Amino acid sequence: MLFSKASAGQTTALDAELFVIRLGINKAASMNIECIILITDSLGSAQKTVDSFMYSEQAHLLAVCFVLRSFFL
Repeated sequence: MLFSKASAGQTTALDAELFVIRLGINKAASMNIECIILITDSLGSAQKTVDSFMYSEQAHLLAVCFVLRSFFL
């Protein structure tokens, strides 16, 4: 099992959840796989990860979309 660690400073629970989803997608996309399945207990955070509406955590959206775009192409 692989573990990642990153310091985030002061953050909200939503920021932490978005960051963990972002790390997981980045790690999965870097492996030689055909499919990514995201299992989470926070459906709202998972939806926000790919929601194009403007909000303060949009940096996570941009990073995830960049990784997913290159993964699917």
